[in-house]
Amino acid sequence: MPFSDIIGHDGPKEKLRRALGQGHIGHAYLFTGEEAIGKRLMSIRFVQALSCETTIASSSPDPCGMCKSCRQIASGTHPDVLHIEPEPDKTNPQIKIDRVRDLEHHVIYRPLLTSRKTCLINDAHRLTPNAANALLKTLEDPPDHSLFILITSRPSTLPATVRSRCLSLRFALPTQAEVEEALRNKRALSPNDARLLAMVTNNRIGLALQTDPTETRSRQQEFFQLLPGQGSPPITNILGTATDFSTSERFPDVIFWLSHSLRDLLLVTIGADRNQLLHGDQFPLLQQMARKIRPEKVIDLIEQLQNLEQAPTRNLNLQLVMENFLLRLRDATSMPAS
Repeated sequence: MPFSDIIGHDGPKEKLRRALGQGHIGHAYLFTGEEAIGKRLMSIRFVQALSCETTIASSSPDPCGMCKSCRQIASGTHPDVLHIEPEPDKTNPQIKIDRVRDLEHHVIYRPLLTSRKTCLINDAHRLTPNAANALLKTLEDPPDHSLFILITSRPSTLPATVRSRCLSLRFALPTQAEVEEALRNKRALSPNDARLLAMVTNNRIGLALQTDPTETRSRQQEFFQLLPGQGSPPITNILGTATDFSTSERFPDVIFWLSHSLRDLLLVTIGADRNQLLHGDQFPLLQQMARKIRPEKVIDLIEQLQNLEQAPTRNLNLQLVMENFLLRLRDATSMPAS
């Protein structure tokens, strides 16, 4: 597949294609930006373009995506390309020094089929200190035929000495319009579903392409009901809800969806257009609630929700904190603004 199938990232894309066209390839690159926005896919396309069997020399080369080399690189089976990932199924996934030793062994020999031995290090911020130090030694004196691409959403956690040995490319989030268009074209989603997924994933295209719109809409409707809306729910209902969500693995979902609901409520209180809302279909109800609460009170609730989010790491009683927040939410949205 060509570079054009990557959504957004025109700046990094142009720099890499120019380097390919001019033959000025660095020995190490650092791809930075938020998670799931296309950094890893760009690294794959870059390496494919370097190794493609059918690419015609030009000022803007593209990989074909169909030749044996392109297919092997995409599947992770090319003998000249090493893919390094953090250890799976770990509470704290890490890239340990043994994997860097594999990298050293990989690049020391000349390539078998292409012009370079390439190492793709995904989530490079997961390198342990020992692994990062070992990698630094290789980056300081790399073989002429080697290419390293470090991919990370947290570049500041990498040692400055490692970062300084790499050419850095910053990847920004695609626009909402770009993500919606990609979802309509690649997944044949309706405009409403495409908009929902773009907003829920904060335009992280990699995540949006994998998210189930039906399941997402179901969760959206379920958690929006935590806002009292019409009338005040009985205290017993609130206590039961707090018990349910504080003793399950759904706590992160509660925080995520409540934060979006309160954001929408805040936007409505200041007169925002319904097209800016995640819960645009609930606009009449949000308007009704907005008439009962001042923007400052919504901001206060958002700050309280942030405190609630931190409760598990502060050894607080999660159920009591959840009860307290839901009761405050009910009182705030039930009392008329003075």
